[in-house]
Amino acid sequence: MASHAAAAFRWELNDLFSRRTHWLRESVEGGRPGAPRLLNRKVLNRAIWRMQDYASDALASSLARAEFDLGTSEKRQWHPKRGKGHGRDVKKRAFKQWFRDKFGQGAYVYVFWRSGRRCAYVGKTLKSGGRIAGHFEKHWFDSVVRIDVYRANGKRVLPALECLAIHRFQPSENKFKAERKKWTRKCPLCRVHREIKDELGAIFRFH
Repeated sequence: MASHAAAAFRWELNDLFSRRTHWLRESVEGGRPGAPRLLNRKVLNRAIWRMQDYASDALASSLARAEFDLGTSEKRQWHPKRGKGHGRDVKKRAFKQWFRDKFGQGAYVYVFWRSGRRCAYVGKTLKSGGRIAGHFEKHWFDSVVRIDVYRANGKRVLPALECLAIHRFQPSENKFKAERKKWTRKCPLCRVHREIKDELGAIFRFH
């Protein structure tokens, strides 16, 4: 995945340079058959969005994983389908008891997984396991086979860790980007996204 994403990123960048220098090559080499491949703001913005996605895919297994591991100190797993009883209320009580026994109060990132290593949801909490158990009422919970809970190294890193987990695991049920506040540490992958946008905007500036 990383090598494919890096190749796609390189192709998009080469395509932008090809579009930007089209007039220069045509003036020296002469006209070529077919319509000119022009560059405008709409084309550039779409390319930036795609390149940001490619950068996330390329860096998710290296930068995102390394930064996430540095920001967490413990990981435990809970399996809702292994002897936890029937019904969501029963499973919620079992999970809350497990969480109290294993963790207690603190800062955590949690990840819901479906079978086949498909991530359903990523979230964070500064409380007990009640917030995590609240997701048991979601329509997608019946497909969940595992919940991973990570202890964060303090609440300051929590939003960045949640964002890194979203980049890394690509959850299907998260509707919004991770929350970030001024006092929290910034997500390094989001910083890469901003740098890509700023750099390409500077290179392919429109007057």
